[in-house]
Amino acid sequence: MKKTTLVIVLTFIANALFAQVSFGVQLGTNIAFGKSSYDNSSLLTVFTNDPKVGLLGGFLAEVPIGKKFAFRPELNFIQKGSKTNSTLSFYDASTKITLNYIEIPLNVVYKLRAGSGNFFFGLGPSFAFGVSGKNKHSNSNYPGDPKYNYTADIKFDGNENDSVISQEHLKAFDFGANILAGYRLKMGIFFKIGYTYNFLDIDASKYYGYKNRSLNVCVGYLFGGSKSAKKND
Repeated sequence: MKKTTLVIVLTFIANALFAQVSFGVQLGTNIAFGKSSYDNSSLLTVFTNDPKVGLLGGFLAEVPIGKKFAFRPELNFIQKGSKTNSTLSFYDASTKITLNYIEIPLNVVYKLRAGSGNFFFGLGPSFAFGVSGKNKHSNSNYPGDPKYNYTADIKFDGNENDSVISQEHLKAFDFGANILAGYRLKMGIFFKIGYTYNFLDIDASKYYGYKNRSLNVCVGYLFGGSKSAKKND
């Protein structure tokens, strides 16, 4: 009898919590601003990197915290990286870095009623795990020379770069702060813009450094949740 009562109570609690939760999907574009640097103690150089456009797509949930706030975790596939052009008297090269991540932002959002929908604003930590990448390097001063024109696979194993041209190494784990803003329509469609500032140097080399920055724009759809929860949006 006690076990039956416990099961009923737990089932009721689970159903109540699930009824309040909204689940969703999103798809968008990420504009990455990778920051490269070189420091050998006597010379510190920060490279000017051009933005690189990539994909972002994933899943999210929204768990109400009272009437105005909600916890909004996400699980995304996101492409980061950068493009760099270096022009010197003896050197004219370009580098295009593509980094593929699984990223988990954990945001708390504030919702503000506006018309039939609501604006939302959020912030929180963001955790990322590198899964694959490529570095495409070319030099117009040495056309056809594989030493200066090559594509290297990026391995997220944390090892220091070696003499093997066909592969490069980065640290897999990255951590940053995320902010976002958007608008959700009554039907569940939402539009969102977000920015992530990563704190960690992911380059495994001794003198080189690399940090991720990214701005993304998404459209998505939230479904699920009870009518009472939607009224509180």
